[in-house]
Amino acid sequence: MANYKKEVIVMGKWADKKELLDKKIERATIVSETNPEPSRFPDKAGNPTTQDVCKCKFEGIQESMKVSLNQPTINGLVDAFGEDSKNWQGKELSVRIDKAPGKYYLYLIPAGYKCVDDDKGYPVIVKEGEEIPTIEIEPEMPF
Repeated sequence: MANYKKEVIVMGKWADKKELLDKKIERATIVSETNPEPSRFPDKAGNPTTQDVCKCKFEGIQESMKVSLNQPTINGLVDAFGEDSKNWQGKELSVRIDKAPGKYYLYLIPAGYKCVDDDKGYPVIVKEGEEIPTIEIEPEMPF
């Protein structure tokens, strides 16, 4: 006999990051819990992956839309509001969209926080006035 688990899938239209950038959207509010969902993009080894999805309401756009939250955004939300994504809802967030060749990156930033690049050039969301974290990499041990 097979066992099944209930899955929560956020329904609706995906946010178009290019459109948000073109419209110069600056504010958003998360309006649903964030849940892991299967991603259509496999990892480098071809294995299935998940993405953390919620619905957001963007200023000037009537319809709330699905977004996949990246790790810097999740880290900032956890730092500002705690680990339970229910607590992320209803908070006004700043929107930052970075463009890279063939891709757009969306960051949702809590009030009192900023998105900056760490010493390796990766975006991190930190509380204003706090030090930017440095990445410590253990040196490889010779064998």
